[in-house]
Amino acid sequence: MKKMAMALYELMYRIADGLAITMLVVMVLSVFTNVIFRFFYMAFPWVDEVSRLAFVWMSFMAIASGLRIGLHPAFDALSERCQGVNGKILQTAIDVLIVVFLLFLLKGGIDYVSKVYVQKTSILVISVAWQYAAVPVATIMMLLEMARQLVCIWAPEELEEA
Repeated sequence: MKKMAMALYELMYRIADGLAITMLVVMVLSVFTNVIFRFFYMAFPWVDEVSRLAFVWMSFMAIASGLRIGLHPAFDALSERCQGVNGKILQTAIDVLIVVFLLFLLKGGIDYVSKVYVQKTSILVISVAWQYAAVPVATIMMLLEMARQLVCIWAPEELEEA
């Protein structure tokens, strides 16, 4: 069961990484193509909406992936001095604060998506909720990562067996 859970976890992050890279490519290609076509006075009206949608999804998927591999800035001056049980307690407190923040972010994201799902974008005529859905999706991924990190602090052997 642990192996299957870890495999699903890894798959989730591979999909997130792939989505972030794909959105970066979509954003760059659409904007670059539009710049070229503007030179010939034939700009596409949908590029702004597509690039904005791609940017939002790329950003939030990259934030979730960055949290997983520890690329976010951290204030390590205090945590480096605390070793053993004190270090574990400090890291747990930090992680719990992050979880509380993420829970507020998740609630706000879900509330916002539920309010804007009836609105349509002006050019693509898709629900605005598709853009804002990146917030709760990435937040759920980050909450799962924080749960994994908390398990690693107090029971690292649990994840090594998987």
